[in-house]
Amino acid sequence: MVIIKEEINNQLKRICEVGFPDEVCGVLIGKMEDNNFVISDFKICENTNHERSIDRYELNPKDFMSAEKYAKDHGLDIVGIYHSHPSHPAIASETDKLYAWPGFIYLIYSIYENRYKDLIGWIINEELDKFETTKISIS
Repeated sequence: MVIIKEEINNQLKRICEVGFPDEVCGVLIGKMEDNNFVISDFKICENTNHERSIDRYELNPKDFMSAEKYAKDHGLDIVGIYHSHPSHPAIASETDKLYAWPGFIYLIYSIYENRYKDLIGWIINEELDKFETTKISIS
């Protein structure tokens, strides 16, 4: 399960809305507690896929490394990735699955016409080679 504060989730929704019609992306920072992804912070990363930014993202490695340092400095970890799906459901794509890292949560925010529509959390099941959804608790 994903546990995320409403304030952080609202910030992520707004970032995804502002980034429309391009995919935006970043890292989710927090801790694993009792098999739950507890998200306490995030960092925006530049989407370096400028050729297909409407339907693909690539995290800027410098932004990722900066976020990793920030997390460690605060006694936290990078626990996942968030990105938006402009004009598309929050369903993980084959490309999302191809580049997914085991042990990470993937939050996908569906945005239509600059407005948040849906959020789904995905975890890669390596044994079955597929994404599976997980519950999200927003408090």
